[in-house]
Amino acid sequence: MEDIAIVGLDCAFPGAAGAEAYWDLLMRGGDAVGGVPARRWDPDDFPAVPGAGGFLDDADVFDADFFSVSPREAAAMDPHHRLLLHCAWRALEDSGRPPGDLAGSDTGVFVGMMGGEWGRLTMGSPASATPQLGAGSSNGMAANRISYHFNFTGPSLAVDTACSSSLVAVHLAAGALRTGECDTALAGGVNVLLSPSLGLVYAQMGLAAPDGRCKPFSADADGIVRGEGVGLVVLRRLVDAVADGQRIYAVLRGSAVNQDGRSNGVTAPNRWSQQAVVQAAYERSGITPDQVAFIEAHGTGTVLGDTIECAALGSVHAVPRPAPCAIGSVKGNLGHLEGAAGIAALIKAALALHHRVVPASRFADRENPQLKLAGRGMRLLKSPLRLPPGETVAAVSSFGMGGTNSHAVLSTAPRAALSASPAPAGASVTGATPRSGETGVFTLSGDTPEALRRNLVAQAEDVAGRPRGDAARLCWSSNRIKTGLPYRFAVAARDSAELADALRKAAAEDLSATAAHRPWARPVVAFLFTGQGSAHAGMTAPLYRDSPLYRRHLDEADAALAPYLGASVREVILSGDERVHEPAFAQPALFAVGCALARTLVALGVTPAHVLPDGADRAGVGLAEQG
Repeated sequence: MEDIAIVGLDCAFPGAAGAEAYWDLLMRGGDAVGGVPARRWDPDDFPAVPGAGGFLDDADVFDADFFSVSPREAAAMDPHHRLLLHCAWRALEDSGRPPGDLAGSDTGVFVGMMGGEWGRLTMGSPASATPQLGAGSSNGMAANRISYHFNFTGPSLAVDTACSSSLVAVHLAAGALRTGECDTALAGGVNVLLSPSLGLVYAQMGLAAPDGRCKPFSADADGIVRGEGVGLVVLRRLVDAVADGQRIYAVLRGSAVNQDGRSNGVTAPNRWSQQAVVQAAYERSGITPDQVAFIEAHGTGTVLGDTIECAALGSVHAVPRPAPCAIGSVKGNLGHLEGAAGIAALIKAALALHHRVVPASRFADRENPQLKLAGRGMRLLKSPLRLPPGETVAAVSSFGMGGTNSHAVLSTAPRAALSASPAPAGASVTGATPRSGETGVFTLSGDTPEALRRNLVAQAEDVAGRPRGDAARLCWSSNRIKTGLPYRFAVAARDSAELADALRKAAAEDLSATAAHRPWARPVVAFLFTGQGSAHAGMTAPLYRDSPLYRRHLDEADAALAPYLGASVREVILSGDERVHEPAFAQPALFAVGCALARTLVALGVTPAHVLPDGADRAGVGLAEQG
């Protein structure tokens, strides 16, 4: 199977608003399960349901103005739709591409979700039906809204295979990329707990954990607790991602989907089908079980589910191997995210490969001896697992309550992608990024002064937690990737501490009264290449000294001109050599400086609407435009 690259991702899970917060939660073994928020339902009215769950903060918040959605339509939209729109925007930016650049492309959207509670709650009687509610309550519209808003023309569909929905969505997205139906795909899932109804079903089936905690593979495992969240990954064919210099979190080597068929019941798991889907995924990926270092398992924490899953995995992984295969399940941290469970597991595995460490599994201190993990070639992770150098292979399992099973195989990014991926926070590595310690200009925007203030506060908090040397690359990303809104802020900074302080100071200002933050109209940029007479000894020497990006481009221009001049025009420009005024050197010097400046500006995201040549510099315009 053709390899697929995960080039971007975003998520919002209980206690973790974003990928960095999610990784922090996993590494510290955090427990994100808490009480039922007051705006959902009163737990006292449903004593059979555990009064706990993995809930999102502000799951109902939606920036309708940003997405050009009317208040009436926004009020009718399923919260699943709202969360997905936010997540899609951030995931695309994280892939290093401004979302607007993909407008009109064949980008596909594949969303896993289950239930349909919003429709039942809002359209319970025919008298309450409206066109807005009709569109707002459809699962299919969850994917279609993303395609509509971003103007994507590729496949757009929602998947409901119960708890395996989002991993099945990733499987389908990868297939569409391999067959050429799309060149970029957004895939993932979402789950919001809108009522206690499904919790009552779990309780009646004997699946609900009395203490409100999933305890995967633990001797204390006695059921599940529900959770909610949203996650999306941006997928591209690996050859395309490498060619474009994109950061790659992990590589999807292959995946498989099957069905339990006629088992002990429509909701009962089937060991043999689970074993078959794992074997099929490995065969398609071209790997053997002994190569798999760790598995992010389904791991619900039910006695029957854990027993059957470990028996199925053991049938495949009980082979001679240098070390047991580590297993764990994020459900111990978040609860069971149902339709979004698979994407939570996939993002965890991708981040583990990216950071080269696998977080420990919660509740691993009391392993269930009935699972016989050691004899089956596996071990439960009680502490983080550091991954060795070189390629590492991992796997992810997700099983649906109705019997649809999915298994995916991931590996670390290829060496070429790792060496070309220094840019954090969604910064694309296409072109060149500034180096650590270089001064940059950080820009931020919002629809209103208050929105800008919120963004300043949020960014200050985020930047403050980053290494000091990240500032230049954050500045680069803010200009190259982020979409500009009417109210804008800009500041120059050399390190993250300086940038965080400037953001906090700006957030405390009265932004509405500050001329610098009034609504901004995008300027029309033109590059003027001046004629002979503007050259002077030592021109751009400070820029050459301070800007690695400009230095690289001037060096390239110098190398291209050297065979024709028989000398280094760069040395003539920078050394103060008066030959820079002589015709033999003046025009090549102007060309070299103009070309290097143009390429530097374009690499930083300043694209000219017009290029204005002047006389002898016409020869350099073509090369500058290509830069």
